[in-house]
Amino acid sequence: MNNKVKDEMNKIDIPEELSERSQLGVAKAANEIGKKRKRFNLTGIGIAAALLLSFGAFLLVGNEYLNDAGGGQQALISDKDRGIKIPAIKLPKGNTSSMDMIGLIVYNGKIYTQTNSQIKPAAAKDLLGEKLGITKGNIDEWSSQKAYAEELASTIGQADVYSVKGYDRDFRIMIYNEWDGNTRAEYYENLNGITIRSGADLFSKMKMAGHVSSAQWRTGNDWFNSIDNFKPITDMAVLNAFLEQLNHTKPILRERNGSGLDEMRNDEGFTELTVDLTDGSTVRLELLKGGYINYGAMDVYFKMEADIFSEMWNLLDEK
Repeated sequence: MNNKVKDEMNKIDIPEELSERSQLGVAKAANEIGKKRKRFNLTGIGIAAALLLSFGAFLLVGNEYLNDAGGGQQALISDKDRGIKIPAIKLPKGNTSSMDMIGLIVYNGKIYTQTNSQIKPAAAKDLLGEKLGITKGNIDEWSSQKAYAEELASTIGQADVYSVKGYDRDFRIMIYNEWDGNTRAEYYENLNGITIRSGADLFSKMKMAGHVSSAQWRTGNDWFNSIDNFKPITDMAVLNAFLEQLNHTKPILRERNGSGLDEMRNDEGFTELTVDLTDGSTVRLELLKGGYINYGAMDVYFKMEADIFSEMWNLLDEK
């Protein structure tokens, strides 16, 4: 067993009590990930189980929250000078048979999960870096804490794991397998145990600006109902300016905004932007009217300067 991994697992405790405001935020995050799972194309992957995470915040089990006898709290920490610290995920102790889940891999003391970035199977082979190992596929709903502490423990069965050419392996790794003419390729990202001082601490790692092949968007209503009614972005100059400005956005704790920003997730106040990159990667961002951007299930919003965001928002003209 890898002691480094065990140390990472034990860094952060689970909260005993959560405020009503925090519970609302986590419940919404769970709902959002449930919708995103439909878009990960999981059919045939053979996922035994995966961990539902509101990244950097809390673990959700059914309709209840995991408690830890230690009485500590796992929560985001904000400092106006030092940024927002998203703690390392503390995995559950004991039986988790009632847990709803997404894909998860433990690598080098970090926990990587499925996110809002994907790789097109036809392009994945060109991005294969160093082979890091083979996932164990040893985690399911009944696994103990001990199982999570193993290097390359996973919820996705056995798969070859690689670094990704052009990307930091501390941020992103990839599984890749070929069989009977089919390709299984997926990104996994580490979005916990990090500090975000500006958007650059997240978005610069995705390398979107200047590498766009195409982009499209759909309304909040279409996103909510999983309707693939995408409309193309035609002004690449505005899009690239927007993507570059993401590096200069200010991180804001989701829970500190209460339900206000979450309530903007409606057809008029919310849009999903999908960016296809020249290397075959695809990144999905959520835009909220007023200058806010969210990525995946992170409990952090990113606030953008008004003029640049407004130019981008105005491209989405069917509100």
